[in-house]
Amino acid sequence: MVFVASGNGSSVSGAQIDLVVWWDVARVSGLIAWALLGATVLGGLLVTTRFARGRGRTWIREVHEFGGVLAVAFTVIHLVSVLADAQLQIGLRELFVPFTRQSNPVAQGCGVLAFYLLTAVVVTSWVRALLPWRWWRRLHLLAFPLFGLACAHSILAGSDTTRPVLHWASLVVGEVILFLVVFRLLALYRAGSSALTQTNLPTTKTLPSIPRLHAGNVSSSTTQTGMRLLISQTTWEADNVLSLRLRSPDGSPLPNWEPGAHIELALPSGRRRHYSLCGDPDDTRSYRIAVLQVPVGRGGSVEIHNETRAGQLITVHGPWNYFPLVPSSAYLFIAGGIGITAVLAMAARVASTDSVWKLIYIGRSRTSMGFLDEVCALGSDRVDVIPSDERGRADVDAIIDATAPGTAVYCCGPDRLMRAVEERVSHRSDLTLHIERFTGRAATGGAPFQVELRRTGQIIEVPADQTVLQAIRAVVPTITTGCEQGICGSCRTVVLAGEPDHRDDLLSNTERAAGAMLLCVSRSHSDRLVLDL
Repeated sequence: MVFVASGNGSSVSGAQIDLVVWWDVARVSGLIAWALLGATVLGGLLVTTRFARGRGRTWIREVHEFGGVLAVAFTVIHLVSVLADAQLQIGLRELFVPFTRQSNPVAQGCGVLAFYLLTAVVVTSWVRALLPWRWWRRLHLLAFPLFGLACAHSILAGSDTTRPVLHWASLVVGEVILFLVVFRLLALYRAGSSALTQTNLPTTKTLPSIPRLHAGNVSSSTTQTGMRLLISQTTWEADNVLSLRLRSPDGSPLPNWEPGAHIELALPSGRRRHYSLCGDPDDTRSYRIAVLQVPVGRGGSVEIHNETRAGQLITVHGPWNYFPLVPSSAYLFIAGGIGITAVLAMAARVASTDSVWKLIYIGRSRTSMGFLDEVCALGSDRVDVIPSDERGRADVDAIIDATAPGTAVYCCGPDRLMRAVEERVSHRSDLTLHIERFTGRAATGGAPFQVELRRTGQIIEVPADQTVLQAIRAVVPTITTGCEQGICGSCRTVVLAGEPDHRDDLLSNTERAAGAMLLCVSRSHSDRLVLDL
């Protein structure tokens, strides 16, 4: 096929047109891929520094990931067009074996090596959920030499990067990347230095006196003042379930704990969240927790998933144990979803003895159920895994009816599951029930009342749509708060007069009789409460 150009009567063959097209496609796709690689590396660095925060951080991460996908797509287009351009005389050997081209072997070698590094980064990103965070992070750092090789390939290949506009643009991007790399390395160095000097120093903000029930060999100084621990590893345990392994930066032993214990994380945002310890109590060098991301929650789980990374320091309080494993002739553990974290160590402890026990693990699907391999390894004859998408909703009636008399029933999971277990067990006086709630009961509703702060004499109105804690905080912003769900006990206060309406599952009857009350969830049966505040 022949095309005739108007004006000069010259003809250009279709083959010649194809040569020009493939050459232009190779040039354009290569430049775009190179620019996207630079933008992706820049975005990745911004995500790991303090320059990106809040929603901006999330936006930059999304751009970083999308830019990486586009860079791969344009790299593939570049490789195909280079192979198709007969003028370049590049075959499969030159495309995949570095430094084999007779003409300009260095440029060709840099391009091939950059392609292999890009493949490694892409593949490890695809299987990120299967890799420990530490290894994924190290492999992901290959993006830096990848970008360097891509720059060398672009310059040495004699492409348009030598033009002034592209030259200065690449110089600016390179300088910014270099600055961010140095900034990140200095931040890590300072974090490591401060970790060595501040490992066991108390933080300036202390927790109020919280009763330590069945806390084992827990040091009171550490539980009250907190520890600065290193996030040594993060691992995807299931869909939206991220586990964190915490260690002392200098490797010193951590306070002992028993199955059922939990710790409190003081997050950088100021939020304080409690998470069950789900590792091995005999491991004195590390703690393990797991966090389910709840997008419509109060922000703590989202912050942990989006902001925490291996190598960071975080303040940890505890451990405490309000959900202890008591002696019993038999045990039944019922875990729903992330509730497995509260009973996993218990089941492992009981499985190592001659006790009679059974574990029921309920979830939406296997992919949403964390630590599934560990659970099944405890004993296939003692563990019953019930994914609702495979087996339907668990029959709580049948489970409780089949439980032998004298069994201690431990349950943790969604409210609906725990309410169902509570209701069934209430008809079995021969069973004892122990539950751990992740969320408190209703803290609002009912008649309004007044709160008197005895130490200051202030009278505060508590409306029906506010908690006692919210009403007091509007007047006394410095009041200590924690989970605000009646779980941690941080807002425990003494009632001097009045009749509290206790809505927590934390305080014992003895503590309530002594005047203890949790401000975040409890209300009042009387018109006025007088508090020791």
